[in-house]
Amino acid sequence: MSDRRYLYGGTAMAVALSLAAFQAQAADAAAAPPASGTASADAGSTISELIVTAEKREQRLQDVPVAITAFSAEQRSLLGIQSVQDLTNFTPGLHYSSIDNRPYLRGVGRNTDNLAVASAVATYYNGIYDGANANTILQHSDLFIDTIEVDRGPQNTLHGANSDGGTIDYISKKPTKDFYAEGRVGVENFGKVFGEAVVSGPINDWLRFRLGGNYTTESGGYSTNLATGQHVGGDVAQAGSGQSQYLEGQLDANLGDHIDAWAMVSSGQFYTNYLLPTAIQGNIPISYVANGGFTPNSFYGLCGIPTVAAGNAGCAGGQTVVGLQPRGTVTGANFPGLDPSNQNPRTYLQSGDSTNKLKSDIAVATNVTYHADNFDLTYLGGYQKFDYVLNFVGPADAGLSSYQLAGPTTTAGAGLCLFDASGAGQNPANCFSPLSINPGPSLTNFVEKDEFFSHEIDITSKGNGAFQWIGGLYWYHENYEQPVSAGVQPNQTQLANPFYLNFVTGALTPAPANPESAVSTSDTFLKYDSYAAFYQGTYKFNDEWKATGGIRYTDDEKSGHQIWRFEEFGITPGFEPSGFGANTPALDFTSVAVGATTTTKYDGAGLAVLNPATGFYSRQLKKTWGAWTGDFDLDWTPDHDTLVYGRYARGYKAGGFSTFTIAPNPETKSEFVDSFEIGAKKTFNRTIQANVAIFYEDYQNDQIPLSVQNAQGLIASQLFNLNDVHISGIELEGTWHPIDPLTINLQYSHLDATVENPGGCFEDVVDPLGAQPGANTSGCIAANNNGGVFTPATQNLKGNQLPEAPPNKISVDGLYTWEFDPGKLTLSATYIWKDSTYGSVFNRPYALAPSYGEADFRLTWNDIKNRYTVIAFVNNAFDTTAYDRQYGSLLNTITGLGQAETIGENIGLAPPRTYGIQFQYRFQ
Repeated sequence: MSDRRYLYGGTAMAVALSLAAFQAQAADAAAAPPASGTASADAGSTISELIVTAEKREQRLQDVPVAITAFSAEQRSLLGIQSVQDLTNFTPGLHYSSIDNRPYLRGVGRNTDNLAVASAVATYYNGIYDGANANTILQHSDLFIDTIEVDRGPQNTLHGANSDGGTIDYISKKPTKDFYAEGRVGVENFGKVFGEAVVSGPINDWLRFRLGGNYTTESGGYSTNLATGQHVGGDVAQAGSGQSQYLEGQLDANLGDHIDAWAMVSSGQFYTNYLLPTAIQGNIPISYVANGGFTPNSFYGLCGIPTVAAGNAGCAGGQTVVGLQPRGTVTGANFPGLDPSNQNPRTYLQSGDSTNKLKSDIAVATNVTYHADNFDLTYLGGYQKFDYVLNFVGPADAGLSSYQLAGPTTTAGAGLCLFDASGAGQNPANCFSPLSINPGPSLTNFVEKDEFFSHEIDITSKGNGAFQWIGGLYWYHENYEQPVSAGVQPNQTQLANPFYLNFVTGALTPAPANPESAVSTSDTFLKYDSYAAFYQGTYKFNDEWKATGGIRYTDDEKSGHQIWRFEEFGITPGFEPSGFGANTPALDFTSVAVGATTTTKYDGAGLAVLNPATGFYSRQLKKTWGAWTGDFDLDWTPDHDTLVYGRYARGYKAGGFSTFTIAPNPETKSEFVDSFEIGAKKTFNRTIQANVAIFYEDYQNDQIPLSVQNAQGLIASQLFNLNDVHISGIELEGTWHPIDPLTINLQYSHLDATVENPGGCFEDVVDPLGAQPGANTSGCIAANNNGGVFTPATQNLKGNQLPEAPPNKISVDGLYTWEFDPGKLTLSATYIWKDSTYGSVFNRPYALAPSYGEADFRLTWNDIKNRYTVIAFVNNAFDTTAYDRQYGSLLNTITGLGQAETIGENIGLAPPRTYGIQFQYRFQ
């Protein structure tokens, strides 16, 4: 594999250098009008320049000693960049999982949806940090966003604590000095229709405004739920179809000769379906309890079908199924391996509907600058508040709404049920009645209620002196609640009314009600404050040499509390349907599941304490982290068109907490990185532009979430620190503009993100035997049955690749423009290839998304007066199966050596072939 990857790297590098690599700057192909129907040619064609703000002052992209990819609105329109997923196609080192809304730069990013841990890739809107998760899902078109800038590598000096992987900054289009209005409509396949409009102009000679909005609806879907016929999946938000709305208003003012002020208020929301993952492929075994489950498995209900019962050993000798009710016309029994996705990954079965909603979102951003003679004093302020609600059904589903299990047939068999009935307030006669199992739907309910604001004051030098500087103060405050409930079965009312079990007598007493009707119910209430001061100075020795150094101190504090409760239903020995019938209780075992946390204080956490009124255990969380970070670079500029630089940066990301359960060791340590980068940016004769960056990054205490299975069998995510991770690579970008109508763009990146020292051994809950290809138990504990108790293997991660880090990625785009008397027509043809990519740090075949290539085409017509534009496009023109991510799931429970692991492949698919047409009209 290594030789193959470096072969790709060498080949792509040769091509890149011959074409001057790739800098995604699709210049407007404009020249003297040719004869009608022919292309123009002009050997004097030049490449346009782009202005960026990576160092908090406006500079030519080619002058900034940082690996940057940036796109103007016009460039994105020609190339068809509408989303972060599209952005990855033209940005080396950038990877994105649209289903999870997780960006990665050079192998690091957001690996978890736990808000107690920040992403290593910081997202900014108009220079204001957006530390949340869900509100970044809704993407905005080039009608609203002017420039998108991706800065790779640690950016901590000027951009703060949580940018040790890099930053993505969205810059809005601002109010215009002259009246301007534009409206757009578009129609695409899968029932997608959108409309959007803006109006902008002067209110008086010192005040300007801009108003805009978008409405999008998509009624179709990329995948089909065979249980209902519902079509699911799209690109409205987070790979879902549905509706979205967005509104914004801006004011821009010149308050006298020295003060410029800008403010924006925006609001957006969406309501879509959701599918995570797109499909699970594998032969699903039948068992009464699924691996990691705490209620009877929906697939066990298929044992009520004689042909299924006869062919599946999991149906034998267990609870007796006496009836079943499919949700639709088919169940898993109609398909090989009980799984329709084995035949077509875009078909599946679900007994419930997954929904994804962002609501009550409002954001405010301000920028006020005072211009003094020798410096600018700038205030940046931001505020945002939103609610996000995601309810999703698990990928493995039999397609049953309910099924019935027989109760006991004798008084002796119902003895414990009859004993408990009076104390539990139950009807003894129900001990002999069948129990209805209602697995449809079985949901995870994930909620974010987030509110945050930030204040920043910058002082920036002006003038042409040899020494230039910028300094600032920063405060970020976030206050959030994050309720997460798993195994939510609203139709299984026993979970809403659980019991406590006396382990000595077997007696049941009512526990407090659980309105969530869930196996695991958690909530986290946390405040996050980040304070920082920074300074950066640049000294220009002469016209060729310049040095820049910066330093920042950051103090981070997170404090709050978490609550949790845990239940089982129908699976506890002695309390199963065969002995309790319709009186089978849900049992609250939270006191057992919290374990030692009631008596042991772990770093950053207090003791877990029971609230008898609610049934929840609660634990206080509080921790402070802090660090000095900084950077230094030396630049050589022998001429206006050449920059060679060397850069060192020290990055930092604050620690956090594991909060979805109450477990030992909730705190994760701070993450640090030392980054070394050399780069060059060169423009040849204004027609060829080549940028290259070679980097090595050493991460200490790399934060990574891993699934952990506790003594009760509950699988939950917990954060760990990997002692040492080494990341290296090369990134090439370039543009070639040989003749006026033609622009060729190319980008290539090679990435090696390797665990050098994991700092310990870890269990892979998908491979507890440590028996799958690639498993490494060297220096760790092998799976064993010592003492008659199964102990899973732990594994050594040394040498494994980080997840979501494509080793190689390349894209080539050609833009060709034909000039006609009425206007011009531009064709964009793009080919993207992405290498096979692991979705887990446990590098196994079932977690390896295959490589794929995709071709996109786009035609853009602009009239000669720039009044209207017509765009026609087809993406993934050859309907390639493209992968968003892939990881594995263990489908059976391993209780000892000698068993075979049955592993399913969870695959997330990128969109199939999509096509559409758009019309834009401008009033100006």
